[in-house]
This record gives sequence, structure tokens and C-alpha cells, in this order.
Amino acid sequence: MPFTGGNKMKKNIIAILLALVAVLAVGCSGGEAEQVVIDMPEPSQAPATTAPVAVEPTPTPAPAYVSPYTDKVEALKAKNSDCIGWIAIPGTNIDKAIMYGDNWYYANHNEEKKEIESGAIYSHYNSLTQNVVITGHNSRTSKTMFHELHHVQEVNLGKTNCAYSKCNAVLDKATLPDFSTAAGRTWDISVFGVDAQWEVFSMYEVDAKEPEKTLYYNTWYPAGKNAFTPKDSAEIQEWVDYQIGRSQFDFGVTATPNDQFLTIYTCGDNHDSSTAQSRLYFFLKQVNPVSTLYGGGAAGAAATAPEATIPAE
Repeated sequence: MPFTGGNKMKKNIIAILLALVAVLAVGCSGGEAEQVVIDMPEPSQAPATTAPVAVEPTPTPAPAYVSPYTDKVEALKAKNSDCIGWIAIPGTNIDKAIMYGDNWYYANHNEEKKEIESGAIYSHYNSLTQNVVITGHNSRTSKTMFHELHHVQEVNLGKTNCAYSKCNAVLDKATLPDFSTAAGRTWDISVFGVDAQWEVFSMYEVDAKEPEKTLYYNTWYPAGKNAFTPKDSAEIQEWVDYQIGRSQFDFGVTATPNDQFLTIYTCGDNHDSSTAQSRLYFFLKQVNPVSTLYGGGAAGAAATAPEATIPAE
């Protein structure tokens, strides 16, 4: 009888293989089957990732300038509507209201309208102009009003004492404005509603024999035989260049016909008569906030011109 065990074994093997194929077919066809979890060791380091894109921070806008003198101006205006601003120079005793009155009223009246020889600090003109002009007496005996502008001048020219012999104050560069720094040449001044910081770009003193026309030219004075009102940008730039060219101190500051200007002056320490032309001048431009009133043309010297003759200090 022939041996048949081998055929039976082959059939069993085929049956087992068919069963395995059936199971695999069920797993791959979406049937419910257990997932095979592969236990892999953690990597020794994290896989490389793409670096995040740097986002530029939104710049924080500079805070709006707030005048330190608003309350002082408003308080005085409540008593005397002629108050049009305030000026204070760091390191000096200059901390004064700025007044305006017709016909040079404040040349010999104080803020309370009392007649007094030393007068007040006052504006040439009755409204905002492209060159605001502020003046006051050099009260040398009392060392008040604008006298200490001379201290500012002298300490920046290397002096250690006031040149006026009856004053002879010791000048401390640590407390007086230092023009070699931006902070030292930038002053807070409020005038005609413009609350701002102003930067000095020229300073000089002229002697008693200076031509009278210099005062009219420097202050854009619109009346009298020496009247001067710049008619265009070129004349304004010429005026700027003239002031910088005469400066006793190299500020390294430029100015353009688009700037708002402020001219401050007082009489010189050798001013000894009503005809003497000795004066100390400071020329400033508005820097914070920068004025946007002027596009390169003159704005006119004044809404109302005072008397043709500028009074002596």
C-alpha cells in the first residue's frame, strides 16, 4: 500500500498558510484589530527644528511733551491776561512769566502792572511769529531779570566769575547750562500757547558801537528806517547763517527756514547809555515738538508792530 502521510502534511501546511493570509487580509481591510506598538528608545537629542522668525517689536511712540509751566501760566493769566508764556533757565534765577503789552508797557511795569524800573520779561510782538522775540533788562545791581544770561554766556566761554565787577559771582559749570551737551543747550519755554523745548544754536554779545540796524535785523523788526522782514526762504537761511557765523560758541547745531525761532536778548554789561547798542543775544529753534507751521517761507514779523523805536534796555 502506498505511503500517504506526506500528502496529509502538505494539506495541513497549506491550511495553516491560508488561515494566516485570511487574518492578515482582515487586518488590512479595516477590521477591528489590535495595533502593533513598537517600543523604541528615546533619541539622545531632540530633532532639528526650524528657528522661529524674529518679529520686530512695535516701537513705542515718544510721550507727548508736557510743559512744566502750564500751571504757572494759567495761574497768572487768571490775574493778568497779558501773560503769554513762561521762561526758566536751569541753574539761574531766571524763572519768569513772559508778558506782552502795547507800546513796550512791560519795559517799566512788572507782572502786577506796577510801575518799576526793572520791568518784566516781555515779548516784542503780540502773537506767535516765526521769530518770537523775548527781552528783559539786565538788572546788574540787583542781579535779577535777565542778568544771569551773562553767567550762562561767560561760563561757556571758560570764565569762572561774572565779568561785571559789582556782581563778580562765582560761576559753577556743574549747575549752569553746559552748551557742550544737548541737555544744557535745550530749554523749556512756553510762549503764545506753544509749550516746547528750544535748542540754542547761536550766542554772542555785541559792544556799544554796534550799528543800530543789528537789533532790527536780529529781531525781524518790521518798522522804522532799519526795518527787516525776510521775504523768502533764502533770506531766512541767510539770517540763520549770519547768526551762526557770529556765535561766540560752536554749538554744532543747524537750523533751516522751516524752523520756529526764538530770539532772547538783554543789554550788555557795558551798556551805559540810552544810545549804546551793546546787547547779548541767544538764538534758539523749537525742537520738541518740532514746529510744522512753516514750509520754508517767512510768516511775517508780527500781527501788530509796536512803536518804530525799540526802547533801550
